[in-house]
Amino acid sequence: MTDLRNRQPHIRIPRIRRLLVWLLALTLLAVLLLALSTVSLRPAVPASAALSSTDIRRIEQIIVDNSPVRFSSRGERQLSLDAGELNLLTAFVMANVPRTQDVTARFSLEDDTAQAWVSIPQQLGPLTLYLNLHARFAQDQGRARLISLHAGFLPVPRRIMRGAENLVGDRLETASVASQELAELRHGISSVELRDDLLHLTLQWKPEALEQLRAQARQIFMSEDDRQRLLSYYIYIGDIAREVAQQGRTVSMQAFLPDLFARASERSADSSAIAENRSLLQALSLYVNNLSIGELLDGIPDDSVFSPPALRVTLYQRQDLGRHFTSAAAIAASAGAGIAEVLANSKEVYDARYTSGFSFSDMTANVAGLALGETATRTEAQARALQLRLRDVSAESGYMPAPDTEGDGMTEEAFIERYRDRNSPTYLARLRSIEAKVAELPLYAAPEPSTP
Repeated sequence: MTDLRNRQPHIRIPRIRRLLVWLLALTLLAVLLLALSTVSLRPAVPASAALSSTDIRRIEQIIVDNSPVRFSSRGERQLSLDAGELNLLTAFVMANVPRTQDVTARFSLEDDTAQAWVSIPQQLGPLTLYLNLHARFAQDQGRARLISLHAGFLPVPRRIMRGAENLVGDRLETASVASQELAELRHGISSVELRDDLLHLTLQWKPEALEQLRAQARQIFMSEDDRQRLLSYYIYIGDIAREVAQQGRTVSMQAFLPDLFARASERSADSSAIAENRSLLQALSLYVNNLSIGELLDGIPDDSVFSPPALRVTLYQRQDLGRHFTSAAAIAASAGAGIAEVLANSKEVYDARYTSGFSFSDMTANVAGLALGETATRTEAQARALQLRLRDVSAESGYMPAPDTEGDGMTEEAFIERYRDRNSPTYLARLRSIEAKVAELPLYAAPEPSTP
């Protein structure tokens, strides 16, 4: 009689192996279908046309209309945006912030709800796939809240949405100094409401937080090589300043630009001309605007090497033109000409409303600075050609045309009476005249193609 306790079951190994293979295949298929449900061959938000000059001037006006009367004052600030303004500002940011140029987004606002669509391209070999996100927001317990999120056709569970929100907040609180500044601004938004087809924000305005963020944000994409390059130019600017200070406390921009770009040309033999020009313009803008190198870089020792003598650096004998010129050049070289132009023009409109008045002289310096910063960083060939041309320039008129002072100091009321608005043919003709004068300067011409 057979002992049943000693009997071994008969296992059909090939059959089990086939079953495991099928289970694995089904699992992989499920993962693939899940992944495919989140991406698409088409973007939910198609790429829009480039912003027109009318769009840009509208953005500038939004900035001015929502600015506090005095930037140095603290207090609460109300900001209300309709869907058109929200989409316009989003398109501008996406077009000018690095690594977001291919991302598209669109918002709609209806009563106390909002929807957002975002398309993020993903390259998979020769194939471009799009991660399409669709978010819905609604007013809930006195604030706007995210109520649903879809990645493609796949709904994101509410628990994951809330967890992601909390994780981002925690990361901002505990991450780098720059991120903590962002967190501070985030906490400065005391309320976000959806009402009457508008997005309403209540901001606790803290000028010092904005200044800290501006200084920290400049460092986000700055490598150690960038830091050392910037320090080198700032030290060299100090050497020039100490030498020319013996002749007086007011000096022309001409005392700095040729020597600095001669130095950049030498350094570019072993480096990127674009990187050299960018760091040069950043350092020069800091110095001309009487800002310490510590405004841009942390950990700079407080000694004479990094504290050059403060001089009034002028263009056409005006310190304000020197500041406008170098600020626009540095922003255009660092963040792009689009952002630089909007900031510069917004400042002029702000001045017309609240301070010294609108100035076409300042506009001339802004346009020339934009041309310098853009040409200095457009291509390696143009960056090197600019270095050689500026090295040999003999007068301020080589990089900025003489400003036309007619109408300088106009109040907003005087500007409206004379030009109506900044879309009027009269104003645009005046602006085109300034741009044409700058474009005619040989310094900003494209280099001649080299012959083989």
